[in-house]
Amino acid sequence: MTNTNTVELKSGTLLSDSATVKARIKEWLRDLTGIVGVSGSEQEVVRYMKEKLLPYADEVKVDNNGNIIAIKNGTAPGPKLMISSHSDEVGFCVKNILPNGFIMFDKIGGVSDQLLLGRKVWVTTKKLPGLIGIKAGHMQTAEESKRVKTPRECYIDMGASSRKEVEDMGVKIGDPIVFQSDFMEMDNKDLIATKAVDNRIHCAILIELFKQLQGVDFAGTLYGVVTVQEEVGLRGAMMVGNAIQPDYAIVLDTIPAGDTPDIDTEISLPVYLGKGPACPIADGVGGTMVFNYIHPKVREMIEEQAAKASVNLQAITLIGDGYTTDAASLGSVNTGIPVGVLSTPRRYSHSPIELVHLHDALGVLKIVTGIVIDNGNKDLSFI
Repeated sequence: MTNTNTVELKSGTLLSDSATVKARIKEWLRDLTGIVGVSGSEQEVVRYMKEKLLPYADEVKVDNNGNIIAIKNGTAPGPKLMISSHSDEVGFCVKNILPNGFIMFDKIGGVSDQLLLGRKVWVTTKKLPGLIGIKAGHMQTAEESKRVKTPRECYIDMGASSRKEVEDMGVKIGDPIVFQSDFMEMDNKDLIATKAVDNRIHCAILIELFKQLQGVDFAGTLYGVVTVQEEVGLRGAMMVGNAIQPDYAIVLDTIPAGDTPDIDTEISLPVYLGKGPACPIADGVGGTMVFNYIHPKVREMIEEQAAKASVNLQAITLIGDGYTTDAASLGSVNTGIPVGVLSTPRRYSHSPIELVHLHDALGVLKIVTGIVIDNGNKDLSFI
């Protein structure tokens, strides 16, 4: 099948109006990173994404676990293409409220213990203010001043003096907690630092993708998916993959940038901020069966569309480094889904200061837009 729309034409449109597109992505990212959406408590993110996708999709569904499926039908028969992001962020939850009003908490997802002491937090989706306490510096021993505390040794202060006072604020066991973080633009306004860039940047890109496709012909059916509970086991992707059974999928996620002084970049992590999207060819968590290797035809699609759109693509493998995405789950659901990954680099992962470059995010958008427009033009057979 030959599609009369070309990725060159669409990419040209994006390039000529990149400032406007980046401005929209930035505002959606500002909204999304301001929401509390820890794994298992993604309701507010789901509400936001459903509202924003509805004007541009033919149908938007939310399953019983919170996974969003936005459907856009093409103008000709063709494959079912799934493009996904995840809605959840790492954080904490209320473990117990002590009689004196202090809160004990558990971690949800991969948060470093080094980030805990002396941080401002938001408690519950209402973003009630709290503080992770730290022993007064004047009272610390030399050993205490150097030791990293575990979550079991930490507590949250909400300025209350009793359990009842905290409960009267509306706080319950299991409620989500996140680091309080502002939306900081660097001197270069394309550089944004805040919490939950992983993976709200691609939630914003999904909205923009559906907006870009208004009035554009393509074959097949596009499923724009926002999964839950990625940070705690890639759980939502398995649910949705089995439900949709797409012909192939592109997972959008962030990836650590290795271009900081504390990483041997070229040896360990040759991914740079501002040098375009990354394409993890292979990734997996060391010592586990969680592994993904990009499907060869999906890799060809990504590389071809990057070349057409003049987007620099950073190829990378990350095997045994604790990095994986929903692709590792999708690759083995049902009879196995041909899957690839496109990643926006970001520094300082799983922290309240994740740093992202909108130039890289725009590159992801251009590539996936081209893939949708050319849907059905490539044989998906393995050999």
